[in-house]
Order: sequence, then structure tokens, then C-alpha cells
Amino acid sequence: MEKSKMKKFCVILGVLLVLLIPIGFLAGIVTSRESYKEEAVNNISTSWAGVQKINAPTLSLNIPVKDNSMYQHLKPQDYNTNVNIQTELRKKGIFTVPVYTAEITVKGNFKNPAGVLKNIKADLDLNVSDSKGFIEKPKFKLLNGNLETNNNIKYSKYLTTSASTIPFEVQYKIRGLNSFNMVPDGENNKMTIKGNWDNPSFEGDFLPVSRKIEKNKFEAEWSIPSIASSNLDIPCLTVSFLTPVDNYRMAIRAVKYAFLFLVLTFLAYFIFEITSKKEYPIHPLQYLMMGIAMLIFYLLLVSLSEFIPFLYAYIISTLMILSLISLYTYFVITKGKNLLFTFVIAGIMTVLYAFLYILLTLQDLSLLFGSLGLFIIIAVIMYVTRNIDWYSENN
Repeated sequence: MEKSKMKKFCVILGVLLVLLIPIGFLAGIVTSRESYKEEAVNNISTSWAGVQKINAPTLSLNIPVKDNSMYQHLKPQDYNTNVNIQTELRKKGIFTVPVYTAEITVKGNFKNPAGVLKNIKADLDLNVSDSKGFIEKPKFKLLNGNLETNNNIKYSKYLTTSASTIPFEVQYKIRGLNSFNMVPDGENNKMTIKGNWDNPSFEGDFLPVSRKIEKNKFEAEWSIPSIASSNLDIPCLTVSFLTPVDNYRMAIRAVKYAFLFLVLTFLAYFIFEITSKKEYPIHPLQYLMMGIAMLIFYLLLVSLSEFIPFLYAYIISTLMILSLISLYTYFVITKGKNLLFTFVIAGIMTVLYAFLYILLTLQDLSLLFGSLGLFIIIAVIMYVTRNIDWYSENN
């Protein structure tokens, strides 16, 4: 009897090791589907525009020095930006990508380096990461006068002034996707970004000093002096419009727990085999089929989550696999004679899948809850098997 138990345990262990192969394939499938999504994003980026990164305007002054002249490049002293972003979802095949149109108004001033400027050529330059996103000609105002439309991202004007600062204003509309980025290049930077996205993510080197998020609306403000970014190569603030739940990221995390689920489920069947008063021998091929059925859960999860929200896909996939395993346990494993064990297996798997979903949604606390959960599971297993005499034929 002792040898038969050990033999069966080793066979189950062999089946588990065999199932590691399809688990590896599952991870590859999720990764490949994610790459298809990246292709969709790239295709939309080609025809729309890519992720936008907005730098502060620069002013170049052609200042005469003796018999020559040289350009002096200036960054804004005051750099104030207001951005209104209207976001929408664009579809490419089965994938949706958030795209936006940003109305940008930039106001500020440059410090006059020469004191007195007389008929000096000045070039005001915009710097955006993807100029293909412009949907109208930008408007410029330098020193005084009205906003003037320009056909380029560079605006030139001859300046005559003795003021200590040179004010400017720029207005334009630009497209982008996924996220909007700004570089606070001025001495004093104040940015306000508002839009119609429900779940913006504030990232980058600086978080907003104030923010307000409501249904279909958000607004955030930044105040960044140059000293705050002095140790950064390229300081940047980011507002991301990616969907709050990335189904592929969640799915690949779920696949990482697949082997643990198989071990715990097979262990429940093994304990049932050796503790049941009636003999219900489970063939290794039956273990293999149930293992494959449990792995199909992850395929269902990925495929369904491409069309419906991840939570609904998770619930549907769980119910399908629970139904299949429960029916197979009742009608095939126990021959329709042990309904209690069928309920026990269904209950165990329900707890496991609920526990998995909690781990997937808790990012920062997933390790803590995972380790506590495993401690409870092993404690339950030790308690259930406390009366088993592993050397006896009668348990």
C-alpha cells in the first residue's frame, strides 16, 4: 500500500511536469496577442500621430557682436501652459486605442539678455515629438501685436525693445495617442491640463500639486521651479490615457499561478483517492485531461477579455471551467455516487479562482496576500491529512 501511494504520487508529479509545457505555450500566446495589440497601436500612430512630447518654446536672437553676429538661444523665464484634451477610442480590428486632440495655449516671457534690442531678428521655435499631429497652423505672438498664423513651427520677427522681458504666446491643436507629455524647461513652470478621460494616470518626474477627477472630466495643475528639475537630464510630466485594466498584463500574471493551481487541485484529488472509503481510482490520463481543462481557462480568459471587460471575462471563464470539472468529477471520477466530493472540489476551485482574482487586482499587496494565502492553504492541507496513517492500508 505504501508503495502504491508513492507510485501514484510520483505519477501525478510526472503529469504536473508534463503540463509545464502547455503553460509555457500559454505565456507565449498571451505575449503574441499583446504584440498584435502593439501593431494596432503602431498602425493608428502612422495615420493619426504618436505619443506627443511637448517641449517649451525657445527663442533665438541674432545679436551682432563687433563685425559678426551670433545666435543666442533662450529658454522661457515664465512658462505657463493650458491644455484641453479631448480623448476618444479608435478601433483597429478587435483592439481599441485611446487617441486625443489637445488644444494648447502657451504664454510666458523670455529674459532680455541684451538690454536694448534694435531691429534684431528673433526666431521662436516650437518643439513637439510628432509634428504630424498638427491639425491646424499654429498661431504666434512675440513681444506685442496680434496672434499671427504661421506655416511652420518656427516664427520669425524683428524686435525693437528695451524692456527687460520679451513676452510671447503660442496657440495650436495637435493629435496624439496613449499619453501626453510635457517638459518643464522654463525657470518657472505652471501647467494646467484638463480633459474628458475618466481614469487619467499621472506619471513622470512630477505629480500635480492639485487634481480633480470626476466622471468624464479631470483637471490637474503643476507648479515646477527650475531648481526642482536641476538634477534631471530631461524632466517630464505625463498624463496617460491607457485603459485602467490591461487584459494582457493581467492574463500573463494569471498564467504565472497556473502551476500552483494544478498542484493544489491534483493534491485534493490525490487526498480523496487515499482517504475515500470506497475506491475511486483516478487514471493518470484523467489527471492529464483535467489539467488541460484547467489550462484552457487562461485561453478563454484572454480571448473573452479582448471583447468584454476583464472582470466579466474572468467570471465567465471560471464558471465554464468549474462546470466542466465538476461534471467530470461527478459523472466520471465518482461514477455519480459521491456528490459531496464534487461540491468539495467545486468549492476548492471557486476559492482558488477568487483568490487569484484578488491577487491580480492587488498590485502592491499581492505578495503579502499571496504568501498569507499559501500559508492558510498548506495549514488546511496539514489539518485535513492529520489522521492519515501513510504506512497503513486502512486510513
